[in-house]
Amino acid sequence: MSALDTSSTGLQAFLSPRMVQSTVWPVIRQQTSALEPTLARICSYHLGFIDEHGDPSSAEGGKLTRSGLMMAAADGVGLRPEDVRCQAAALELLHNSTLIHDDIIDADELRRGRPAAWKVFGASLAILAGDALQALGLQMVVDDPGPGRAEISSVFAEALGLVLAGQAREFTVRLSPGTGIAEYDRIVEEKTSALLECALVTPALRAGKPEHVLAALRGAGRHLGLAFQIFNDVEDIWGDPTVTGKPVRSDILRRNPSFPVLAALSTDSPAGERLRRLWHADGTTAAHLQEMADLVEESGSRHTAEQLSRSHLDSALEYLGRAELSPSASTELTALFDRIVNRSRPTT
Repeated sequence: MSALDTSSTGLQAFLSPRMVQSTVWPVIRQQTSALEPTLARICSYHLGFIDEHGDPSSAEGGKLTRSGLMMAAADGVGLRPEDVRCQAAALELLHNSTLIHDDIIDADELRRGRPAAWKVFGASLAILAGDALQALGLQMVVDDPGPGRAEISSVFAEALGLVLAGQAREFTVRLSPGTGIAEYDRIVEEKTSALLECALVTPALRAGKPEHVLAALRGAGRHLGLAFQIFNDVEDIWGDPTVTGKPVRSDILRRNPSFPVLAALSTDSPAGERLRRLWHADGTTAAHLQEMADLVEESGSRHTAEQLSRSHLDSALEYLGRAELSPSASTELTALFDRIVNRSRPTT
C-alpha cells in the first residue's frame, strides 16, 4: 500500500479541511516569513497569520480550494500528498496575490471579514506585497527538484499570465456597451479557470501522464471555473452576504459585467430595455441597485445563469470522467466540484 491510503475513507480523511490546512499552511507560513520584513508582515496579515499590530491571529485565511483540488488529483494519479505540497502552497500564494490586487482595483475595504491589506498598510505597499507573493510562488515551483519541474513551472507561469490578462480585460470592459457573453467567457477562463486548471493538471505532469489525460483535466478546470463564476455572479446579486463575504450587489454597483446582467442586457424585452437605461446611468443608491436586480430577474436572466452554471458543472464532471483517475479520487473531486460551485445553492 502507498503512503496515502487510496480507499474512499482514507482519501476523504486526508482531504478534510484540517488535513489540507496542516499540509499546506506550514509551507506558506515558512515561505512568507522569509520575505523582506515589511512585505512579510503585509502578506502574513492578508493570510490571517497576524493582526494589523503584528500579533498572532486566528483569522480565516482562506479555504485552500485549489490545494484541495490539487491533492485529490494527485491521489488520482498515484502520488503522495508531499509530492505536490510545494506546488499546492505556491498556487495558494498566486491566488492570494490576485486577491490583494483585486481589493485595490475594486476598492473593496473588507477581505474575509476584516480590513483588506491595502486599507491597513496603504495601496502602494499592498501592491508590492501582492507582487511578492507572485514572485515567491513562482520561485517555489522553479526551485522544486521533483519530476516534471520544467513543465509544471511553465504551467504556473502561463496560468499567472492568463489571470493578469483576464483582470485587465475585465477592468477595461466595464461600462462597455459592446460587452457580450463570449467576452465574459474569455475573462472567466483567464481570471478564474486558469488557476483551477493548474491545480488539476500539475499532479498529472508530475506523474508523467499522457496528453489526453492533461486535456481532460484542463477541460474539467475550465468548465469548473465557468460554473463557479456564473453562480458567484448570481450570489452577488441575490446571495447572503454572510456566505459570500461581500456586500450584496457590489458587481452592479461597480458596473462589473456579470453574467446575469449581460444576459439581461441582451434580451429584447421591456425589462431589458429599462435595465439598459439604468445600467448606463449614474445611480448608485440602494433603490437604484434594487431596481436593476429586479429587472435582471424579471428578464429571466437569473434562471438562465443558474441553469448555465449547472450545465458547466455537468461538463466539468464529464471531462473529469475522461481523466482516468482512481475511483476514490474521482468521487472526492466530484464532491469538491459540487461544493465549490454550489456553496449556497438551495437543494431542490
